[in-house]
Amino acid sequence: MTVTKETVPLEGTLKGEGYERTCHVRATRCVTYADESTDALCVSYSRCDIEDEDDFPDGNYELTFQGHTVLLSKCGGHYGPS
Repeated sequence: MTVTKETVPLEGTLKGEGYERTCHVRATRCVTYADESTDALCVSYSRCDIEDEDDFPDGNYELTFQGHTVLLSKCGGHYGPS
């Protein structure tokens, strides 16, 4: 097995608390390949950080990008894992 990790910029949709917007996200993408294969077996994301600011209230939000959904909470103006 071969695993690659890289930080990538993505565009996503942030929604919750009656709000929705497009946002810019920086995430760590982990791709797993079978030995000597160029086709990915698994792609996952971690450390999903929203890079742009908004005036949404503190609360619970859902970040969706490239078929993945991450649950976030906004507290004190900053987004973090739920």
